Amino acid sequence: MTTARSPRVPGPWAVVGVSLAALAAGTFATIGIGALAPELQEEFGFSRGEIGVLIALVSVGSAVASRRAGVLTDSVGPVKVIAVSLVVFGAAISVAAAAPLAAVFMVAVLVAGLAYGGINPPTNVIVAGRMEARLGFFMSVKQTGVPVGGFFAGVVLPPIAIWTSWHYAFAFAAVTALAVAGSTVLLQGAAVLRAAGPADSESGPSRRERISMGFYGFVMAGAQWVFVTYLVLYLTEGSGFSLQAAGLVLALAMAVSVAGRLFWGWLSDRPGRRVSALLGATALAIAMLGLIAGGIGGAAVWPVAALTGAALVGWNGAFHALIAERAGTRGIGRLSGEMMAVVFAGCVVFPPLFGFLSEALDSWTVLWAGTAAAVALGGVGLLAGSRKPAAARPALLDVKES
Repeated sequence: MTTARSPRVPGPWAVVGVSLAALAAGTFATIGIGALAPELQEEFGFSRGEIGVLIALVSVGSAVASRRAGVLTDSVGPVKVIAVSLVVFGAAISVAAAAPLAAVFMVAVLVAGLAYGGINPPTNVIVAGRMEARLGFFMSVKQTGVPVGGFFAGVVLPPIAIWTSWHYAFAFAAVTALAVAGSTVLLQGAAVLRAAGPADSESGPSRRERISMGFYGFVMAGAQWVFVTYLVLYLTEGSGFSLQAAGLVLALAMAVSVAGRLFWGWLSDRPGRRVSALLGATALAIAMLGLIAGGIGGAAVWPVAALTGAALVGWNGAFHALIAERAGTRGIGRLSGEMMAVVFAGCVVFPPLFGFLSEALDSWTVLWAGTAAAVALGGVGLLAGSRKPAAARPALLDVKES
């Protein structure tokens, strides 16, 4: 007589680790556009504003795909969505690496953006299902994949481009994404917890809360991508840094932002502190962007860039925890997709807008001061639309094998 073996269930750190790696692989290539901006300008003749357009193309694709990815996550399971997204992403970056023309490069970047938009909703669902007790901290651990990817983009890609060419740098990023796609086999058998109630229930955040969260995410994500897109170009053009030194400043900012994400996530797990933790990150970001706008230079660039990363990149994990906490019976995947579509829209608008403005006025101050002002508006919007969260999240009842 034989008994059926129960499927292997991955441990919590496998769930968090693979989710983190998926985000890191996607961000490694997308932040690589900023890290290699001088090389791309030389190859294709891109202007400062057109470098922002490249980031906007990634974000357009992500905004279009995120909502659909959230729905697919709740219907077919998160593991399939993560794996397919990474395979398509790696293939698109491979095409970008071999692109002979600017138009081919731009189309490949757009397709990569579509795939990148499929990563956050399913990873949110998996982590939220396993880590409910310390949601803010573990969601932030997962979200450190973004600054980890950014750190390695700053450290690894410029030297590869200098020693060989930017084509090989992007090829390396493509191989990394495909390797992480293979690691999703470790997630097979993951039990994904679903919120009680139908996905289209009226429970969950109010319309006012959704607008408030969406506006905050729109502004902060847009400002974050202004920072990571233009920092290297600003330092090489305006502060006399070499490409490799500027890449190291970006890497430092990304490394410190890992600690920032963990700190804000840990702080947000205190009762009633989810919104106040986000406002703390917002205030620090405004102060640091103000210093950059004021023309701070020399050795002071390093700590200011680091603290900017801690705040302007560090906010994201606590924000995802807020989304998961307030999803209610709407479904975490569905609400994550809805919010991420708005978040990526900010990345579409901000980098090219501030890039073209600063170029037209021949002023880096316009770029950094305008970004600081936008972040301040986002903080005001979050504060105005926030309400005291419910005493407890809805019971998570339905279990689905992915």
